[in-house]
Amino acid sequence: MLFPAKGPTAIKEISLLGVFLAYTLVISIIERMIPLSFTIPGIRLGLANVAVLLALYLFSFSKALLLLLMKCFMAALLSGSPAALMYSLGGSLLSFAIMLLLLKLGKEHFSPLGVSIAGAAFHNTGQILVACLLMKSRAVLFYLPPLLLVAIFTGTIIGILVSRLRPFLQAWM
Repeated sequence: MLFPAKGPTAIKEISLLGVFLAYTLVISIIERMIPLSFTIPGIRLGLANVAVLLALYLFSFSKALLLLLMKCFMAALLSGSPAALMYSLGGSLLSFAIMLLLLKLGKEHFSPLGVSIAGAAFHNTGQILVACLLMKSRAVLFYLPPLLLVAIFTGTIIGILVSRLRPFLQAWM
């Protein structure tokens, strides 16, 4: 059971998860409209992942995973692309696993900045692996090095945002 608790805490969690889901969907739509693909096909800033990383810090594993899965399925539904779902799931699940592992190894050893950069790098890696499978070619691996450089930049932005937002949200909870 995802929400066994009752009362103000459960209401706050459900409310915040709903806000996080709405945020991820709106940001995903906006990011699709920003023409960054002139550099590397399919590249995005990944700002929707602010909510996913915050959820990993604020909620249980199962609640954060539920948010991630809802984000992937609903964004793919809104985009109308089954391929988008496969890329999103591949990148998101690998990223989520790495970020969770880093947090389980010790929050005192890994800052939100480090966790975010690792998550961004593995998100790109997961998407490239999905592309290799779908296209039945390893040629797309040549996109990985520039994507990893972009992951350092985007992961840094997301990590800073999470570092700034987390104390306020933890105090509210």
